[in-house]
Amino acid sequence: MQSYDVLVIGGATSGAYFAKKTAKLGRSVKIIEKLPPEKLGTKMDIVHLTKTDLKTFDIPTVKEGDPEWAFEFTDNGFASPSNRYRFPVPAETVGLHLREYTALMVKEALEAGAEIEYEAAFREFIFTDGHISGVRYETPEGAKEIAAKAVVDCSGANALPRRSLPNGYGIERFSLADDDMFYVILRYARFSAPQQNTFWLNTKSWYAPFSMNENEKIIGTGAVCGYARAEAEAAKLDSVTSNGDFELIKTEKGITPFRRPPYSLVADNFITAGDSACLTKPDCGEGITSSMVMIDIAVKVLDEALRKDDLTKESLWQINREYNRVQGADFSLVRAFLTKLIGAVTDDEIEYLFSQGLIFNSKFLGGEKVTPAHAVRTLTGILTSISKKHISGRTIAAALSGMKLGIELRTLYMNFPKNPAYLPLWSARAEKLWQRVGKVK
Repeated sequence: MQSYDVLVIGGATSGAYFAKKTAKLGRSVKIIEKLPPEKLGTKMDIVHLTKTDLKTFDIPTVKEGDPEWAFEFTDNGFASPSNRYRFPVPAETVGLHLREYTALMVKEALEAGAEIEYEAAFREFIFTDGHISGVRYETPEGAKEIAAKAVVDCSGANALPRRSLPNGYGIERFSLADDDMFYVILRYARFSAPQQNTFWLNTKSWYAPFSMNENEKIIGTGAVCGYARAEAEAAKLDSVTSNGDFELIKTEKGITPFRRPPYSLVADNFITAGDSACLTKPDCGEGITSSMVMIDIAVKVLDEALRKDDLTKESLWQINREYNRVQGADFSLVRAFLTKLIGAVTDDEIEYLFSQGLIFNSKFLGGEKVTPAHAVRTLTGILTSISKKHISGRTIAAALSGMKLGIELRTLYMNFPKNPAYLPLWSARAEKLWQRVGKVK
């Protein structure tokens, strides 16, 4: 039986990134991927990454003429529900062909020393003395086994490896329900006139490029609880923008996790990462780079655990603590706040905030420093809006409740337990808060 330091299940962006980072440290790494190479990364054509992200995570930078490159743009913005008001939020962004870019990331992992086997579908774990010691998987040639000191689940939202763990092994085994997922519909359209890149909060919809032609845009819409709701949001957007004069080129559909991650991301000889761990951004559902934040931490801790030849959850526990301090705690605050606010705020209220430049301005959304004076002016404007009944007491109460719960959750996650013994007590407190937060409607 082949044996490796690290076995990564799933060869898409998270799996390829984890494998490359680990192999570069001199560890033996193998990826098993259930799809053939030509199918990997084909759930959608285009993804957008900022140039800052490419530099931060040291992932491949591509240029015009490369097969992975699709376009670049800097203009973006938020629009009010009526489309009357728009606030620009510029960012240097690169559009990438996901299939080609995933293949490039896999190529980098192989160059770093990792191996990959395609059409290799995870079936079950192998245990030695009660701890994971490898996996069994299916291939066109039949069943195979592979031994590994550590197994990393980067299998995606279905998370079959994580869900296959025994009860009590140390990581939650939940499956994603309809209201735990964001259903996305992408319509690739060629308009008769140029269109701006824009995001509409009220319909969770956006226009984004898929080429350098300003007339060609992806019309994206999303919703929890199924594609039918996403299609309803798409119809609502079309009626507001009045841009029905386009040629539909193709349509893509996909899902992304939209719930809190497992309370622990590690167990004995096991790590969950990427969509399997629900490491998506709570404001937009994007998960490529948010997963990389966790993976950078995990690779460092895992390498130290391998050096000590101790892959117990206690040895890997620092992944939980450091991830929550770096990103998880902040994500919990944002998730709680947005969940409460989205369930209460009306289109008219969002429209008024745009018209008055409240929240939707260069300070809060444009990356400029928020001064105390500006915060006071904004708060005064919101209070005036309440007194004039432009914003309801129900919406304010929801926002305040979400912020209070978010702050409590952030504080709790920043003080994640120092060792696994305290996780049951901590997770019970966290669960009570998440139950009060509820889910996005």
